[in-house]
Amino acid sequence: MRKSRYYFSTRDLLMMAALAALGGVTGTYVSAIGRMTQSFLGISGATQWAAGLHVLWLTLAVGLTGKQGAGTVTGILKGVVELLTGNPHGLVILLLDVIAGILVDVGFLPFRDKDRMSGYLVAGGLASFSNVLIIQLFAVLPIDLISYSGILLVGLVAGLSGVVFAGFLAYALMNTLRRTGVVKDRPPQPMHRTGYRIFLVTALLLAGALTLYLRGALRGPAAVHIGGAVDAPYDYPKQHGDLPTITAEGTQSGTTARYTGVPIRDLIAQAQPQADAGLLLAESSDGYAFFISMDEVLTSESLLLASQGKGSKATYDVVGAQNSKAWVRGVSTLTVIRTTTLEINGALEKPAPYDPDDWQFAMDSIPLDVGDGPRKVQGAPLADVLAALEPATGAATVVLHTDGDPASLPLDEVLNDNDVRIFTIIDGDQITFAVARMDGTVIAPHVTRIEVQ
Repeated sequence: MRKSRYYFSTRDLLMMAALAALGGVTGTYVSAIGRMTQSFLGISGATQWAAGLHVLWLTLAVGLTGKQGAGTVTGILKGVVELLTGNPHGLVILLLDVIAGILVDVGFLPFRDKDRMSGYLVAGGLASFSNVLIIQLFAVLPIDLISYSGILLVGLVAGLSGVVFAGFLAYALMNTLRRTGVVKDRPPQPMHRTGYRIFLVTALLLAGALTLYLRGALRGPAAVHIGGAVDAPYDYPKQHGDLPTITAEGTQSGTTARYTGVPIRDLIAQAQPQADAGLLLAESSDGYAFFISMDEVLTSESLLLASQGKGSKATYDVVGAQNSKAWVRGVSTLTVIRTTTLEINGALEKPAPYDPDDWQFAMDSIPLDVGDGPRKVQGAPLADVLAALEPATGAATVVLHTDGDPASLPLDEVLNDNDVRIFTIIDGDQITFAVARMDGTVIAPHVTRIEVQ
């Protein structure tokens, strides 16, 4: 048989692409299940029980091809798939998958026989453990020493998940595929030493470039603009920079830490909010945003704008919010929003307006384009909202009234599909609503009223 000119054959590339696509598509659902588990248990890091399921596809790539570097290539492809399908972590997910792929290959490297279970266990555990470090560096707020032991514990949970799912399960799947004849035994083909060095250096340079870019892109500005429905907008700390700071404890997803910063109620008081102010929107430099009720802003003693760094290098984070989604890193603006609700009426036993504040803990974010470009917005399941209003017996249709032609959906379909959501669209200090699916498909933009018939 003639030897291929290329290290990765067409079969290898197709197999890695297929695994990357499967991993990228299923990753969103695995993450959702993980978040549900954490919400139910109320334990920080409970999502990491599923970390190994994200790495499973990378260890399978090495097992199916028998080649060094397959984990890295599959990690890059998987990251691209997740990025393009709207993963809420944005570019962070690409860095996470690249690092995981490199560590899968590093984990297999000491083992000449890639079919040994020990190789799978080491590679899966190492790559899964790295997920926690990357997420901590780029996707969550930094915390003080009081919680470092918690980070280590969560990392160990992720590593154990990798050993079980990306290690033992992947090894078992490979053996099953071989026994059934789906996959034929192929002798491992090591990469030439020089080629492997070039490959590894290239992958590390990619990871390094992503790291440097993300550290700059996710870094917040040196001043936070406080505006919206206020009479005296200003930039902090250029103005009112002498407001006193306090130290308070904040709990996010079960982890409690101490933070020092300016109480947000003091910052908002200086801006003189208008009488109809209902929400405060905290927006980061990367476009992520979430809101906090004005009741919480005015009464919470632990809701702070905490600084990172000093002087001109300082950036700011919102910490201490009741909803962990409102802990915003690299804050660029704090915008006071006027109270706005969406009328929901018709064949309902308990008709009531939809108030985003009442449903903030049920919301998830996606990039959504309602006509002015994609941006990250938050949406609550329409099924849960309508179920709480108790549709009347015989009701069959949900009519979404807009500033154009209305859209209609079968009520049964809506009540059985949590992917159909009411999204809160914030523009300046105004709120509008849209109904769309979690995959970004807009059903009705600019919804003015929902009627059940």
